[in-house]
Amino acid sequence: MEIVFVVLLLGAMVAIAIPAFSNWLPAYHLKAACQDLFGSLQLAKATAMGKGVNCTVSFNQPVNDQTFDYVVFLDTDGDLEYDLGETILVKRSWGKDNFPGIWFDPSHGGGDGLTFSNNDKGIPAISFQASGIPISNSGGLGMGTAYVTNSKGMVAKVVVSCSGNIRVE
Repeated sequence: MEIVFVVLLLGAMVAIAIPAFSNWLPAYHLKAACQDLFGSLQLAKATAMGKGVNCTVSFNQPVNDQTFDYVVFLDTDGDLEYDLGETILVKRSWGKDNFPGIWFDPSHGGGDGLTFSNNDKGIPAISFQASGIPISNSGGLGMGTAYVTNSKGMVAKVVVSCSGNIRVE
């Protein structure tokens, strides 16, 4: 009789835990993806300051016939465009293997989930100078927001201010 009671109790606990877990996992992936983007932006800023060369983060960036959600690279010619031969520090694709159910929210930022200025190739990008200050393609102060969403419709933002402050909201 005790075994039946224990089995029924475990079954009830599992029935309660599964819906909670299925709601928790997408929220976890959203937070983890935003922290990863935050860390990559911080890496770009720190690398620019440490190496004294512009370091750019470009979004929806093609590299060797594959498009990545974002790429961090040493922008040796300062044009905010990835050119063959420039050193790539991070290539990130969200989806099946990295942060499943995560993408840029197309209801913000003109349909791509991004408010960063486009470079001459039409790709949203922001670059950090050796001073740590972000610049846009026009050479002016850079700033922008990446709106990130998950399969449950939750939205978070990764914001870069014109002073170079990076935060997750």
